[in-house]
Amino acid sequence: DMHKEGAGFRAMMNNFAIAVSVGLQYGVPLEEFVDAFTFTKFEPAGMVQGNDSIKNATSILDYIFRELAVSYLDRTDLAHVKPQGASFDDLGRGEEEGVRNITEMTDDAANRSLEVLKQISSTGYLRKRLPQELVVLNGGQGAVARAAGGDPVSTLQTLVPETNTATVTTTTSAAAVAAGSATGMDARVKAKMQGYEGDPCGDCGNYTLVRNGTCMKCNTCGATSGCS
Repeated sequence: DMHKEGAGFRAMMNNFAIAVSVGLQYGVPLEEFVDAFTFTKFEPAGMVQGNDSIKNATSILDYIFRELAVSYLDRTDLAHVKPQGASFDDLGRGEEEGVRNITEMTDDAANRSLEVLKQISSTGYLRKRLPQELVVLNGGQGAVARAAGGDPVSTLQTLVPETNTATVTTTTSAAAVAAGSATGMDARVKAKMQGYEGDPCGDCGNYTLVRNGTCMKCNTCGATSGCS
């Protein structure tokens, strides 16, 4: 206990600590201090209690710089007991290297997830993106739920705020019925998502008119309503 020592000794130790701190701030490597002050011998010295790695010290300076070397420089050669077991910096032995921690999503689950996504997402965002660009990604909270045997539709419902619980419940039920009754996408819904307005083209007669500014443009023949 430093408080039991003389006032002069306490003052010397405090100023020595300040000198070491200033040296570290100005770029003196910690290794230099460790090499210089370990194995110094003066009283008090002896057995160390309460430390898992250092069990004996020849002086206070020896103990301090042994602890710094073990904690910050990984100098286990200066420790009497090498640290073992799981810790924050334990690397492990690579026994599970290369093993995937997620399971593959079935086609039925992917289709059901896309159906729910169509119902709760903006039609402007989904236009011309489904099903060409939208994909279901494995990972995150959904992967954890699937690994635990959860339903992806139920998992998606939990991610929606509570204020929309009734809407999401109805949407989930409709999506489940649609996925169970038919695997293909309804032609009318698909046409709406691609931006078709439902009006026939004056040149070719196809119902492939899309909004082009304030006018309409046909995706089949390229004709416009005359204002573009």
